[in-house]
Amino acid sequence: MRQLRQKWRQYLVGETLSQEAIQKIQKYRSTMQPDQTLLWPDIPLKDNTADSYLLILRLRELAIGLSTPGAACYNDPALKSEIRAGLEWFYEHRYNEVRPPHGNWWNWEIGVPITLLETIIVLEELDVLDPVFIERLLRPVDKYVADPAFHAKLFTQPNPSTGANLVWKVSGSALTAVVQGDEAKLRAACRALLPVFSYSRHGDGFYEDGSFIQHEKFAYTGGYGKSLLQDLTRVLVWLNGTPWELPANATALTYRWIQDSYVPLMFRGMLLDMASGREMSRYHSQNHDIGHIVITSCLRFARMLDEAQAEWLLARVKRWIVADTYKSYVTTAPPDTAEQARRLLLEERIQPAPEEAFCKLFAQMDRAVLQGPGFAFGISMYSDRIFTYESINGDNLKGWYTSQGMTSLYNGDLSQFADGYWPTVNAYRLPGITAAVEPLEDGERRSRSSSRSFVGGAVLGARYGAVAMELETPAPGPAERASAQLTGRKSWFLFGDRIVALGSNIVMNESGKMAETVIENRKLVTGEEKISADGRPICLETGSAETLQPRWIHLAGGVPEADAGIVFPKACTVKALREERSGSWRDINLAGPVEQIRRPYATFWFEHAAEGQAEQAASGAEYAYMVLPGRTEQETAEFAERPPIRIMEQSEQCHAVEDVEQGLFAAHFWQSARHGCGRVSVDGPASVVLKQSSAGWRLAVSDPTQKRQSPIELALDLPAGRVVYRSERIRLLTEGEGRVRLDFDPAGATGGSFEIELAFESE
Repeated sequence: MRQLRQKWRQYLVGETLSQEAIQKIQKYRSTMQPDQTLLWPDIPLKDNTADSYLLILRLRELAIGLSTPGAACYNDPALKSEIRAGLEWFYEHRYNEVRPPHGNWWNWEIGVPITLLETIIVLEELDVLDPVFIERLLRPVDKYVADPAFHAKLFTQPNPSTGANLVWKVSGSALTAVVQGDEAKLRAACRALLPVFSYSRHGDGFYEDGSFIQHEKFAYTGGYGKSLLQDLTRVLVWLNGTPWELPANATALTYRWIQDSYVPLMFRGMLLDMASGREMSRYHSQNHDIGHIVITSCLRFARMLDEAQAEWLLARVKRWIVADTYKSYVTTAPPDTAEQARRLLLEERIQPAPEEAFCKLFAQMDRAVLQGPGFAFGISMYSDRIFTYESINGDNLKGWYTSQGMTSLYNGDLSQFADGYWPTVNAYRLPGITAAVEPLEDGERRSRSSSRSFVGGAVLGARYGAVAMELETPAPGPAERASAQLTGRKSWFLFGDRIVALGSNIVMNESGKMAETVIENRKLVTGEEKISADGRPICLETGSAETLQPRWIHLAGGVPEADAGIVFPKACTVKALREERSGSWRDINLAGPVEQIRRPYATFWFEHAAEGQAEQAASGAEYAYMVLPGRTEQETAEFAERPPIRIMEQSEQCHAVEDVEQGLFAAHFWQSARHGCGRVSVDGPASVVLKQSSAGWRLAVSDPTQKRQSPIELALDLPAGRVVYRSERIRLLTEGEGRVRLDFDPAGATGGSFEIELAFESE
């Protein structure tokens, strides 16, 4: 037990303190007042008990300073007395076994007890806490973390703990057992953790497609998922090689989750915001901070992997650390992984993995990502399965449209979504969205679903994708009375370093209201980046706006690898704006700082006429554009002059595009009736991606609705050939002269893509 306490202590205490930590400790010592009503004057009593968590975090910080050999305050008798007095105050006034529980249950059952237990472990052998006092401190812990498998019935009915909450509660229970020397309690905690190591079919947890859900219907890989990974790897490594180590399948599943759920969402040291939920609104938990927690978890986990697995994982960790020039991992890492990272950077045997080109659809959480060397592109959606956004406890107040087809382009500008983006961006004009032009209240439309199920798509060979969202925006007001305010069909075709976005049948169901589709809303680095349309500079000054009929627009990046081109394959009118915006973190999160932040932006969008104001209102508005990450102005102009991509159909029945240069065709067939486009016809709702070459062809098909139970029949005007690969869900029905009939069984496929590949017989 003592060895386990020492091992956990190594997660927290190193040989030296950072300058930031030193300054914090000095400030906390000078302002702590254990003889007053408030322990620190800047942490008042809060109804949600968030103050208790903030207080114990500071006391743990002081304990770490006391325990760090290279710190000036190491083993300082005065600091020992201050910490003891602070803990006495904390027990007396905030966290004890008799104070009525209230506010946020998380503070009572997870945040406070884990941090308190870590404080006790850090202080071991420093003659600060005697056994009697430790026993007193642990009384409320035993009360609120008694059975980690369930939430304490003091707050609600004893509902089972799930996902990240279960891992947190098990961590608290296991640490309690180790501090108390209770082997039976430690074994019980380990048993309680075992249900985590399985795939979910509904509700919280990991899904086989890489999705991670928390709170039943929210995509949360970078929120609760990153916390789950952090604590899960800490526990796995901590218990490895002891009588309480977890079974081998726990290690195997965790490794697979890292591969399928986290690695695809990591880009140059950060985790894509679209999967982080409320974390986007927390100033101290932005995408690089979240990415660094994933890096820390991977470094620790690699210690217990076999050589091949460790090398695979560490090569990617090394790439993320080296590529993150915005925020240094090594200087901000926990003590145990900071040194491990330094050794990894010097290890010549393990080279940084190259940036990979891939496409991945997380069908169970309505998210998609395309990555290529130099960029990542995310798509965030909702449906009848996944909610709009979560806003609770004062978080994420303006997350209204973060799942409304929001797209996020990451490139060489590593500060884009990290440096004050979320408090300053126009939350009504997030990139990619189609939305009504109207004011909304904080938290409005949160936790709402659509009645539409056609959200998802198909991916071919993990490289090329077709993503679709049948959009339905609920009208303002109570969910039980709300009708559809805005409807439409949105598609993205992900063809390597070129992205095609189509929309059609966009209809406002409220008279007189306009709608917009936002092409891009880019935070600028300097505010003076060149913006050009068809070779002409536009929006030359801050505050300038223009109305354009462009063939293409180019936005120069303020740093290398940050240029982007936009091409318009159809005649259209585009609004362009260069502006400076201001906001504070408090605007989007009640716990955020109030200081105003100012950032420059460039925004491009389409306007869609209000109902009855234009001819387009009858069938709905449409739009089309292509995004070209990393293209220079000249490359964008050349692409627009001779575009290799053409729109095959953009209707209520089908969205389809063809890339003649790459031999790609992709389509969404929206309706149940048979419909054909190009070489493909389908008799039901489906997404397809087809790649042809002189050697043969390859097809991926899916049911994005996840509802169809009977087979979907496809006919392809293509020659038959030798079957190279065929999913068990696909049957080859007939082969005629230049025509092939297939059917695909979507029942229980949960929106996944399934493939068939045929090779032409050589003559």
